[in-house]
Amino acid sequence: MQKMSDAQRRKIFKLKAEKGLDDDMLRSYVHTLVGKSSLKELTIRDAITVIDALEDKKQNAPGMISNKQQKYIQGLAVDYGWVGENKKVDMLRLNHWLKSKYGVNSIIWLTSKLASDAIEGLKAMIAREKEKQTHETTLENLNYAT
Repeated sequence: MQKMSDAQRRKIFKLKAEKGLDDDMLRSYVHTLVGKSSLKELTIRDAITVIDALEDKKQNAPGMISNKQQKYIQGLAVDYGWVGENKKVDMLRLNHWLKSKYGVNSIIWLTSKLASDAIEGLKAMIAREKEKQTHETTLENLNYAT
């Protein structure tokens, strides 16, 4: 089998950065997907599998986070204000929160149950933030009225 191309390698590392994965998480993810312990071992077909998975083109393993849940969590993170300079979700910050709350290093390791819990957690955080802003606005209006 022919080894993966340089273009595929670049694409994998680009997606790795976008997903907020470190080298160990990427290696573990690759091993889970294709059974290879090193990126150097990947064939063209293996690289396609890894790229498709990182691009959310295929459903993750049964019982794991669905693509729909993953996109929903990322959207909620953006709504909460966890965005980078590019106005996209700050995956490092989201993954850090997931680690502290659910014990997983990356969104891709959430089970479907934990993903549901994370969705509800983010929704509650957004609701609290809106309530806090409403309360602060009310106090400001009362201070101006006096």
